Amino acid sequence: MEVADRIGCWLTPDGAFFRVWAPHATAVSVVLQSGRDWDSAHPVTTQALTPTPDGYWSATVPGVEAGQLYRFRLTTADNTVLDRLDPAARDVLSSELTRDDPSSRNASVVPKSIKDARWAPFETPRFENLIIYQLHIGTFAGRGDQHETGWATFAQVETKFGYLREMGFNCVQPLPVQEYAMDRSWGYNPASFFAPESSYGSPADLRHFVDAAHRDGLAVIFDVVYNHFGHSDNVLWDYDGYDNQGGIYVEGGQDTPWGRGPAWWKREIQDYFHQNARMYFEEYRADGLRFDATTQINGLHLKRVMGMLRDEYPDKHFIAEHLPDDPWIVNEGRFGATWCADAHHETQRALAGQDPVRKIRDILGWDGYDHAWNLVKYPLGSHDDVGDQQEGHAEGGPEDWDRRHRYLVDQLGGRDDWAARAKCRLAWALGVTMPGTPMLFMGTECLQAAPRMAGGYWHDGVDGFGDHRFDWSIAGDPAGMPMRRLVAAANAVRWANPALRADDLDVTHEDHDNQVLGFVRAAGDNVVLVVVNLGGRSFGDHGYGVRTGGRGGRWTQILCSQDEGFGGWDGAGNAFHEPWTQPDGRVYVNVPTWSVTVFRRAW
Repeated sequence: MEVADRIGCWLTPDGAFFRVWAPHATAVSVVLQSGRDWDSAHPVTTQALTPTPDGYWSATVPGVEAGQLYRFRLTTADNTVLDRLDPAARDVLSSELTRDDPSSRNASVVPKSIKDARWAPFETPRFENLIIYQLHIGTFAGRGDQHETGWATFAQVETKFGYLREMGFNCVQPLPVQEYAMDRSWGYNPASFFAPESSYGSPADLRHFVDAAHRDGLAVIFDVVYNHFGHSDNVLWDYDGYDNQGGIYVEGGQDTPWGRGPAWWKREIQDYFHQNARMYFEEYRADGLRFDATTQINGLHLKRVMGMLRDEYPDKHFIAEHLPDDPWIVNEGRFGATWCADAHHETQRALAGQDPVRKIRDILGWDGYDHAWNLVKYPLGSHDDVGDQQEGHAEGGPEDWDRRHRYLVDQLGGRDDWAARAKCRLAWALGVTMPGTPMLFMGTECLQAAPRMAGGYWHDGVDGFGDHRFDWSIAGDPAGMPMRRLVAAANAVRWANPALRADDLDVTHEDHDNQVLGFVRAAGDNVVLVVVNLGGRSFGDHGYGVRTGGRGGRWTQILCSQDEGFGGWDGAGNAFHEPWTQPDGRVYVNVPTWSVTVFRRAW
């Protein structure tokens, strides 16, 4: 993209090029100042911008250096003067907004050039080869660890990459990292789309975060919010003084449950988000983007932007949170994958005893999609399932607990409950062996769960019930460590067996009376049999027969989620037992309660 077509501020050999969209302004200038804070007492440099017929204003200003502060000064038709942040600012001093308070000390920051940046060599993995770990920057470090801070930064989260790699994850997906309006947030209330959240760090810190992830073998997929923003949150509201329905960025936008949506019907808005998405790839070396709530964006307008992005970045990944999932978003909407919420909700129901074999059977496939990996599945839950979203939750009482979103282990009885722990092991082992791309939300790998009186949910800090951040003091305790070992072992089984990443599925065994399900996945000579016991009864003495779908041969156990090292018991599975398929078409094995047992055909 040529500099003249870019929005924002760009250093050039002649100074800096500025470009902003303000079609209702009668005059626009850029006001520059040096110093750490915008201060009316400091001298300023003012340069008028030149308009174009399409409503953009631009100019190259000589002598501008990285780190200088700037604002756009707009004059409206009634001669009102508005000081505004740059809608495409790569950095701002803070999330404090200037829209309603021109005397604010906030400003945009002239970005540094990154043309000479050194990056670690890294090849984005193919999508079928991803195991995704979803996390929230601000709460993933600082509690019970060496940092002991109230709010984590990019740099502090970097120190946890080894923890993720030890468990076999190869992709990290942070919740939104763009500047948001509040001191603490999940990130889904964008204030400034192009700037990183200042409490997490600077643009340089975010680049270091990505580079460090790549050096540790982790792909990075950023979460972007292009579907809504509120008038109290975002610098774009009433931007150039035109106040119809919130102004040029919003008028005619879709109403959403979280506020007015952007005016996606305008080409300028499509270009705005197209350039924002490009920024993550060009300036941060992202491996992909996850688009929040795509059902709240007009599909045809989104498809146009996605078409450009897929053509420009064919080896990068684009995930939609399109719920309920619909093949259109992949087959026509140009996304590579979509979240599949049913994988979590039906797992919940199955583990609660609601027709469990049928519930799990129904989430194994990928009907309507070309590939199994087109569906991102998260049986243990995503941030939306684990995080509390109740208004005024701190004032709630015991009668409210059961309707809150909570960690799955808490929903099933708590981390002190043996069966609840076993069911969580089952859920993740199922997630990495069934068709789909597995994803895990931070903390579920070590059974993070607040005590009952603290609500049992994740949140962005402390509320009336307690501290809901990731607690490193329990990540390796007697309840957390066995689950971590199971996650690592299950991930290793997925990596070692191409069948578990293939577009292949044969459901061979459905025993509704005993609540046991079996399915086979194959890729060439790699044939894997997965046996899922969704009930409270164990079958020992190698006496339970599982149908193999006509596949003969000898079978070797490669995973049992009830092994002693994972929190089960010695002899639960089939160690040293390598059974053959019998003439009745079954293989006879131990099937422990609440378990996933995985076998590989030896020949």
